[in-house]
Amino acid sequence: MYMKLNNKIKLLALDVDGTLFDNAGQIPEKNIRAIQKAQEAGVTVVVASGRDYDGVPHDQLKEVAMPYLITTNGAAVYRTADRICLDEHCLPAEKLLSIFEFILQREVYMTVFIDGHNYTPVSVYDYVWRLGLPEHIVNHFLEGRHELPDLLSYVKSGKAKIQKVTLNFIPAADGTFLHRDEIWNLLTACPDICVVDGGFHNIEFTAANVNKGLGLRFIAKELGISIEETMAVGDSGNDAEMLMAAGLGVAMGNASKEIKAISDVITLTNEECGVAHAIEKYIRWEMTPTSIGGEKQVSISGGSQSPI
Repeated sequence: MYMKLNNKIKLLALDVDGTLFDNAGQIPEKNIRAIQKAQEAGVTVVVASGRDYDGVPHDQLKEVAMPYLITTNGAAVYRTADRICLDEHCLPAEKLLSIFEFILQREVYMTVFIDGHNYTPVSVYDYVWRLGLPEHIVNHFLEGRHELPDLLSYVKSGKAKIQKVTLNFIPAADGTFLHRDEIWNLLTACPDICVVDGGFHNIEFTAANVNKGLGLRFIAKELGISIEETMAVGDSGNDAEMLMAAGLGVAMGNASKEIKAISDVITLTNEECGVAHAIEKYIRWEMTPTSIGGEKQVSISGGSQSPI
């Protein structure tokens, strides 16, 4: 732990939902200022999201221009200057047909991610109103989705290049979610895909061995940065490999106990600007004129695995 806390961080990867965002789906000003400060100190900051390229909150990120985006849980890495996909790992189409047939026979909301865009089978459109999700999440679904008239025909065409699939489930009266367990069991039994809990009780799956950690390693290699000089912040199951791969893995205070257990340190919650606190505490600075609070500081180092 001492060595990890004394590595100079050169690359910082941030999850979006439940991490960079507050519960209203906004980036707190304190997080923005902290990111800007890290960038001014020479740290490359990137988003690492389960969202597709279009779903990343580009408008909110204008003040903290990021050169790369890790999207769809690491299935695709984009350069933001020209939207070029630098690295892509698609699901094996031949394995998807029987899976999709099984899911489409049940009341499950499905989003299919193709080349940075999200598509929803027309047959599941109305399920979005029964998911019980926060308003900003439902609005995100509605604003970004494209119509997919016939998912099965698309897969059979042989042209399917699917980066990721997200499944959202309708809550049941007993506190469980309709069909979630049986679909989880189906997917986890398939060796050709990687299945994670992406938050909001959903299920996300990509090609096997694809995860945000893969995207983090790719960008680090592109920039000539060692993995020990990276830091990642996240809260959900789809952040696990990234947090374990990073030189310093930081769990949000609102993260699950499983994510906290595999992380190196724990910051505050997303409602308490945990990203800003983590940047202030765990990124070592050279002498800077001012900190976020307006005071001079030479370096910042961390402590044990406890809230900041």
